Amino acid sequence: MSDRSNRLLTTKQLPDITGLSRSFFEKGRIYGYGPPFIRVKSGKRAGKILYRPADVELWLASQEFDPEETRHG
Repeated sequence: MSDRSNRLLTTKQLPDITGLSRSFFEKGRIYGYGPPFIRVKSGKRAGKILYRPADVELWLASQEFDPEETRHG
């Protein structure tokens, strides 16, 4: 995984990429409206949360809508 575009992202990095708050993603994991994530557990600890860049991009693309369709649909 030497290519930087394939590196996993942390919740702390997502606001710089998306413009959305860290809190948005933390709540999104709880309520199920955020992008897919990976939880790497270590024993009984809660685990580290990571995101694949491609999953974040696909999730963002799924949030798109056409204002014309909304107005006429």
